[in-house]
Amino acid sequence: MKASLRVMRGVASTLALVAVAAACGWLGVSVVRGVVAQPALQAGDYSAIVRDAGEPVVLFATTTCPYCRQARALLDAMKVEHVVYDLDVSPPARALYARLHANSVPVLVTRNLRITGFDEAAYRSALGDRMATDTRAR
Repeated sequence: MKASLRVMRGVASTLALVAVAAACGWLGVSVVRGVVAQPALQAGDYSAIVRDAGEPVVLFATTTCPYCRQARALLDAMKVEHVVYDLDVSPPARALYARLHANSVPVLVTRNLRITGFDEAAYRSALGDRMATDTRAR
């Protein structure tokens, strides 16, 4: 009787451990997908944020984010007039960022487009189109 009780406890503990591991694996995958999400393009009227920033392109970033560093480098290489708001060191940047209701970085904003995440092709496509539009509007 004691031996079978010991076996039952062992089986129950193993099943509990497997259930916890499965839950952690599922949760871990969900978290990783959320953190490493593909860039999202969202059309909209962001002209107030661009106006308040004083530049045609606004990049919300943090000083420690590797994707933010890549976004900065690309904007510099493309010679795009822009301003970078570092959310981890600037309360005014956080206040402006809060108006976007975003939850990750980098976030690139133009008058009529927001890109959440970093993808070089998406940035080049969006900024090339924006530059062409701005040139025609002048």
